[in-house]
Amino acid sequence: MAVAATFFDGETAHDRPVTVERISNELQFSGENTPLTRWSIAGLHPIDPPSPGQPFRLTHDSQKGSRLILRDDAFINDLIASNRALRGGYSFRHLGQVLGWTVGGLAVAVALGWFAMSFLPQQLAHLLPDSWRNRVGEQVISSLVEKARKCETSAATGAWSAMIAKLAEGNSSLPPISVSVYDVPIMNAFAAPGGRIVFTKELLRQAETPDEVVGVLAHEIGHVAHLHPEAQMVRLAGLQILISAISNGGSGEWAGNIAALAAIFRYSRDAEREADEYARSTMAAASIDPMGLKHFFEKVLKLEKGKPDSTQTPSATKPTALEKIGDVFSTHPGTEQRIKDIQPLPTDHVPAKVLSEEQWKALKAVCG
Repeated sequence: MAVAATFFDGETAHDRPVTVERISNELQFSGENTPLTRWSIAGLHPIDPPSPGQPFRLTHDSQKGSRLILRDDAFINDLIASNRALRGGYSFRHLGQVLGWTVGGLAVAVALGWFAMSFLPQQLAHLLPDSWRNRVGEQVISSLVEKARKCETSAATGAWSAMIAKLAEGNSSLPPISVSVYDVPIMNAFAAPGGRIVFTKELLRQAETPDEVVGVLAHEIGHVAHLHPEAQMVRLAGLQILISAISNGGSGEWAGNIAALAAIFRYSRDAEREADEYARSTMAAASIDPMGLKHFFEKVLKLEKGKPDSTQTPSATKPTALEKIGDVFSTHPGTEQRIKDIQPLPTDHVPAKVLSEEQWKALKAVCG
């Protein structure tokens, strides 16, 4: 059955009268200014859902933008009966296309999110104002140590200054830092935003030589130099919290969250490698024996494989957030390979003395 219809080719605005006929699985139409055209019924798409007594407008996969307008109800009903997708809504094929676009869009979004979380935080960390770094650094430390006693003596301060001066001999571009010790019964050290480095009493108690402590200090300075704490804050907190913190908003809520605080100091393998390399190169340039750091990590790793509480002194008070987070290998994940990467000084280097006996004793006794 052939019926009259109107055809628009999608390239000109002129309508073209045509005669349409269904032959097998095709619509074939032609007219005075339209050559014989074959459209497969499977490739037809309704521009509008069909409505009784109204023209039915169709387009086709092979000619995007074209329109074929049918007005014969019997022909339209017969055509729809052969292809239910022409009723409008979603066919399985269309649903598959939508699903494909959705999955593809999600994949792109995930990829962009991964890129943003992997690379942008490090760049944004360099843009943060010093006032924000200092304020958030204080908040983080306060939330971690809570009511733990800060250990400080003039002799111990002098020992820390001597260590930093010795490291500066190997690296004149050390970032500005401040070092504090807190009476917390777990072995840990960490760097917070604003160049703040914290050691625990237990770490100093377990350390046997100044070389062990200066190695840990050099590692934490590496995190400071690369702005790893700030990058983690950006990565975990997001721009909304940054804006709140910069504007003196309610940023204290996340600072008290144990899970968030723990995540701040669980750096990526790349970040740990950067801090390790910084420590190794700085110590080597200053002729500081890196075997102290190696021995310290070996000792911690051995203790970690033993009893869970072997590195801790039981606390009679409610545990601080830092105690809940764990020890140095919990917040600074280490592997045997990282320990193997620490090599001794070249044979022609005479190891430098980091602290005098008096300074070392003062540092060990800082918490009494």
